[in-house]
Amino acid sequence: MNPSVESLENQYFLLRESLSNLMAQGATPDQLNQLRTAIAKSRDNYWLAARRIMHDDDPDVKSLVSQLNLVQLSLAATIQHLGDIAKVIDAITKAVNIGSQLAAKAVAL
Repeated sequence: MNPSVESLENQYFLLRESLSNLMAQGATPDQLNQLRTAIAKSRDNYWLAARRIMHDDDPDVKSLVSQLNLVQLSLAATIQHLGDIAKVIDAITKAVNIGSQLAAKAVAL
């Protein structure tokens, strides 16, 4: 699997698995809706990249993959050590936005 597609896949699975943790921490219905929206967007990004060609040798793609991997390491730690749910959702939104930028680099087959 290409590094770019793999990073999008990792993000999607991380976010999907975090839903139950955030629910258990007392996230409000609005916060859960924001999280579900982010998970859906992350899934769409992954599926788009998986169905198309990603040029992992493109400098923009390399940069976005690097950014996404760094953000996801931080995000995984943030989710694991839940504190302020609003900050977690903000971090998730930022990570998904990077994933969207990466998925936009996919070229149609």
